[in-house]
Amino acid sequence: MKSNRKIRIKSKFRFITSIVVALGLCIGFVGFLTGTNTSTAETRNDVVQVEISAGDTLWDIAENVKTSDMDTRQVVYEICKANDIKAGDIQPGMILEIPEYL
Repeated sequence: MKSNRKIRIKSKFRFITSIVVALGLCIGFVGFLTGTNTSTAETRNDVVQVEISAGDTLWDIAENVKTSDMDTRQVVYEICKANDIKAGDIQPGMILEIPEYL
C-alpha cells in the first residue's frame, strides 16, 4: 500500500531556520572530524643575549641591534621593558636579552 500523503510546510521561517542549524551542525561536525577547525598561535620568544662590558651603554647596544628605520630611543625602551630594568641599571657582566624583532 502506497501512501500519498503530502508534507506541508506550515512555517517557512521555522523550516529555513532548521535547515540552517542542521547545515551548521554538519559543517561543524565535519570540521571537528577533519581537524580543520583548530587554530594554533605562533609566538616568537626569540632573544639574543648580550653581555655588558665595561663602558657599554644601552644607547650603544641599541644602535648596534636596531635597523635603519628604527628610532634608537624606542629600541632602548624595548630593551628596558624586555629586561625589566631602567637605562641606568646596567653593570658590567650583566646579561641582557634583546628581542630579535628589534
